[in-house]
Amino acid sequence: MFRPILVLTLTLLLIGVLVSPGPLSAQMEAIGSEHLLLRMPADRSALGRDLAAELERSYLFMNRSTANSLPRKVVIVANWDQSSSACDRQGAFITIGMRQPGASTDPRRFLLHEAAQELARLGLLELSNGALREDTEFLFEGMEEIFVREYEHSSRVLEGAWVISKYLDEMKQLGMATQRAWTTFSSGKRCFRNAAPGITLLTTLRELQGRDAPLKLFEALKKSSLTASLAAAFKTSITEVENTWLKKVREYPVADEITASGEEAPQLLQTALVPGNAKPGTTLELQLYFKSLKGNLLPEGIFLRDQRTGRVIQPAAPADKMAGYIALKLPVDPDCPPGDYKYQVAAIDESGNLRTWTGVYKISS
Repeated sequence: MFRPILVLTLTLLLIGVLVSPGPLSAQMEAIGSEHLLLRMPADRSALGRDLAAELERSYLFMNRSTANSLPRKVVIVANWDQSSSACDRQGAFITIGMRQPGASTDPRRFLLHEAAQELARLGLLELSNGALREDTEFLFEGMEEIFVREYEHSSRVLEGAWVISKYLDEMKQLGMATQRAWTTFSSGKRCFRNAAPGITLLTTLRELQGRDAPLKLFEALKKSSLTASLAAAFKTSITEVENTWLKKVREYPVADEITASGEEAPQLLQTALVPGNAKPGTTLELQLYFKSLKGNLLPEGIFLRDQRTGRVIQPAAPADKMAGYIALKLPVDPDCPPGDYKYQVAAIDESGNLRTWTGVYKISS
């Protein structure tokens, strides 16, 4: 009967060593609730005490959402020296990396969001007996986002995932083979763009087989492969699963704007074309200067559709922070006739806010 207490004690000792070595341990404060123990620097403990009740509600929601799969007690460590968040199933603890843009602008909201996401992941890991693999990662990313948006009462912004999925489909980057190669598709980055395929596939499953169908899918991953689990969940062949999913994405009516909060949605302040008049056979660079109140608009959330060719393009490299803009490279075909051509830019931030703009570029002879 003493084993759970021993495991928790050893976990707390381990976290104390890893997070707060030496004299720093005295600077950490623990804030407890029924199911959570939050550890954070003492000089920020007021934030932790303010969030304790809300974090407990987040635990209860995620536990219900994952069929009561969360451990009885979870330790959450808020670390201002870490730039990413993660969870450890064996130790039942979560680390929240607070050295991220969103944390600096609104630490309260950021910590709540990250904690909810990691609690969802921890519950799904328990539900599936740790079935997180290269080929299943996209499902975990998608289900976490769905649960977090439901908890935050912002499910409408999940429509942004359908917009992203439509763009990815046009770029030939949507499908079972592509999503199963998670590292290649995502470059190992967790963001709304990379979660979008999982969101749309799991939403399709819910609509066809019922709200609890995704949970049965994750349970099936304990013993079966991804393809076998999906076929069983959808009650059809894996080929038909993919066809049904892609058909739903292609037929989804896309809005020009989706905003959970208008003042937080991305704003396009300025555009620049280099060169101003491009010639056939050259490359035109479109420089986009955005304003994002929460600082959560990533290059992965920017798409450009060339209305002349129908081609969809994303930034090829990370944004140049020193320059202050995001650049998209638009190749001009050698046989392109001179004239004025339209393009459309879509920006979807990490909160799911979507805005679109149209512009014109000129091709000279």
